[in-house]
Amino acid sequence: MDVVKIMPFLGFRVKNFLIEGLGCKIVDVDFFCFICIITLRLRMQIYTKTLLFFYLFIFSSISFSGGEIKGSLNDYVLRIFIDYEECDMDYIKAEIPYVNYVIERRDADVYILITKQPTAGGGTEYTLVFIGQKLFTGMSDTLRYNTLATDSDDTIRRGIVKKLKAGLVRYISRTPLGERLSIDLLEEKAVSKPYDRWHNWIFGIDVYTYVQGQQKYNFNNINTSLSIKKVLENWKWLNNFNYYYRYNVYKLEDTILINESKSFSGMTNPVIGISDYFSICGYGSFYSSSYENIYLSSGIALAIEYNIYPYSQSTSRKLTFQYEVGYIYFEYYELTIFDKLKERLVKETGSVNAYIRQPWGSVNLSLRGSHYFHDFKKNRLTLNTDISLPILKRLSFKIFSYVAMIHDQLSLPKRQLTEEEIILQKKLLATQYSYFISIGISYTFGSIYSNIVNPRFE
Repeated sequence: MDVVKIMPFLGFRVKNFLIEGLGCKIVDVDFFCFICIITLRLRMQIYTKTLLFFYLFIFSSISFSGGEIKGSLNDYVLRIFIDYEECDMDYIKAEIPYVNYVIERRDADVYILITKQPTAGGGTEYTLVFIGQKLFTGMSDTLRYNTLATDSDDTIRRGIVKKLKAGLVRYISRTPLGERLSIDLLEEKAVSKPYDRWHNWIFGIDVYTYVQGQQKYNFNNINTSLSIKKVLENWKWLNNFNYYYRYNVYKLEDTILINESKSFSGMTNPVIGISDYFSICGYGSFYSSSYENIYLSSGIALAIEYNIYPYSQSTSRKLTFQYEVGYIYFEYYELTIFDKLKERLVKETGSVNAYIRQPWGSVNLSLRGSHYFHDFKKNRLTLNTDISLPILKRLSFKIFSYVAMIHDQLSLPKRQLTEEEIILQKKLLATQYSYFISIGISYTFGSIYSNIVNPRFE
């Protein structure tokens, strides 16, 4: 206890009086002073308790110490936009419920761009690019996730979600919700590289068939393919073989029409990487198509490719220039318009291919031109486009097109085609051009949030 000595005042004294609760002992105190001291100490305690109460009330309304969050949750929750059409958004929202999913990328705090490319083992490498916006501008990160060819869709989506969670940590940790983060690291186990008795060779067999019909017609189709490949870091060898057969029957009142066609093809394609920007490859191929009047086409070719950007950036941007020259042997089912049943030709091909995928949109362009050396007028020019661009907030412009200028139809039959062959498209028709164009816009409005998952009646 503290001892307070106070001079006498007004001749009235209280000796050795213990004031409990104030933590002091007062001796030789004038009665008037005694009352003043008690009043002062009581007021100090009231003021202290009042200030402490307001401090605790205000702090509890804005703190995130692991208990219940007060106030509006959306004031602190991260807003994200995932740019990947193939992902299972319902599953992602269910597994990562502590962020807000917006339907417009400009409303997001973090823009997540997901791209993919095939791996050597027949699997897929997913690249997740995290791009900070607004308060997180300048904070970017890139994570990768590799799958096996045998991985199920559920395994793949679980792996993508795991990477999404890891990538979001650095952004959530900079918000008040970061106080509630809990990060665990699984025990690391040493994994030795297993023995590969296939030595990186991958084989794939696909067989597709369908039968469709009714009283007046029936369709029968079969499509098979075989792929054999070996892919290493600086070189790869691709082999593909395909067979297609179609047999359609149309039953009219007085006749039956049959549309039968078949084709098969094969290609072997070794590719060698010279540097981060250059590659060379060879082609060996054969092809047959009753629709195109080609009994057999076989050839070899040599090509070189230059990529302006390193191949390691191919998931987000690529600009390549290719040049190819090859020798081709043709043998036809029937006499062509150039009075040929067989011919040997040399062909030259050049192409420019551009692929860009960034937050402002995606562009995939391919311009390809070719001609035969025996007659430069026998040429073809093809343009493929696949573009998706945000124009304004919530408004996007999309275009997909294929346009070709055709002057190299060497295999057209000399005879005049019948009406049946034209209507049923049994044979390739003469043309100087071919095109397909799809143009559209996409506009989204309403609530910027899309967190709710409701799978009823799906």
